[in-house]
Amino acid sequence: MSLKPQIAAVLIGVALAGGAFAGGHNQLKEPAIAQDQALTAEIDAVLNEYEDLWNAQDPAGLIALWDQDDPEPFYLAEEQDEWRIGWDQVKNYWDPPGPSGTEALRMRFDGVQARMIADDLAFAKFWIRFDTKMKFMPKPIGTDARASAIFRKKPEGWRLITWAESPLSPILYVQKLYEMRARPDFPAFMEQVKAQKAAAEARDEAAAAD
Repeated sequence: MSLKPQIAAVLIGVALAGGAFAGGHNQLKEPAIAQDQALTAEIDAVLNEYEDLWNAQDPAGLIALWDQDDPEPFYLAEEQDEWRIGWDQVKNYWDPPGPSGTEALRMRFDGVQARMIADDLAFAKFWIRFDTKMKFMPKPIGTDARASAIFRKKPEGWRLITWAESPLSPILYVQKLYEMRARPDFPAFMEQVKAQKAAAEARDEAAAAD
């Protein structure tokens, strides 16, 4: 049985669902850029260091980039159903008891934009790209998520006090999956088809005018 009707049904469902939200949830046509690009560069540098620590699977290093004087850090991972609050719960996320099931892990933080929200506090938004190979999985997996964080300015630099990851809605997730499946050469093919159609229309108009 052909999968094309099933795929078409999924695409139609996504289109209808997207249309239902289009009035109040129209997508941005251009990137969102914060005014303070100097601050954005500072936060981006901290996140670059943070991703290196993730890739090295260094829990102690990750903890060190948090404000050790903060009494109550908050942390929400995209795969967790509840926030972690306080040092015991937050530290347990990075270094759970028992042997690790991770063979390799790579994090990337991109699209960073930041603003000040108080004299010593900064808010930042960014994207997370997460790739990993777990021992119990036959192949590596990867995903993308939106994230935001609050940093406090300390003598040693910016340090985290709050972290929240926000997975895509089902509609956006399915859309991204289909976008990832498009062949890299399709945009060039599409431009070729558009050019051929434009040329054909021009010929038809010229013939009609004669």
